[in-house]
Amino acid sequence: MDVPLISHGDQAIFPEFAASEIGDISIRSAKAGDVHGMSALINHYASSNVMLARGPQYLFQHLQDYIVATAKLKNDGSNKEYVVGCAALNVLWADLAEVRSLAVHPSCQHNGLGAKIVKQLIERCASLEIPRVFCFTLVDKFFAGCGFEPFSRELLPPIVWAECSKCPKFYHCDEISMIYEVLQK
Repeated sequence: MDVPLISHGDQAIFPEFAASEIGDISIRSAKAGDVHGMSALINHYASSNVMLARGPQYLFQHLQDYIVATAKLKNDGSNKEYVVGCAALNVLWADLAEVRSLAVHPSCQHNGLGAKIVKQLIERCASLEIPRVFCFTLVDKFFAGCGFEPFSRELLPPIVWAECSKCPKFYHCDEISMIYEVLQK
């Protein structure tokens, strides 16, 4: 998949388009060709401190964890697909996974795309027989609408804290921890 690139280097440009320009959206597993579009989308929000930044190296190394929503522009003769949404499911242990890096292009928000992406990740948890999935978020109302409930982050196992210790927000985390019981007991 081609994405707009700056004339030198591999830095993706965040594409600007209106909702009316977007054709049908499909959700699938991420591919190597999606990485620069994913990075541009994620880092668009990271630049506003809404989520953590993800560079190409991280995304390539965790590519198998990601799904993407892609769309073609209606009046674009180039037939290019654009990454308009993405998220990752990071399996931490036999009983726990995390939703990471959920991002939806501003022109695709408020139409259920984010919820569809989260639903696919929850379904993936179920197929892997992972009973719980959690997230750290600043948009708790969105995740509550997907069935997640707030919970105390202190209940998470040490493996989560190993990853959290790499985060620049570690000492002053403003994110809300939420959990979804995938496999009801």
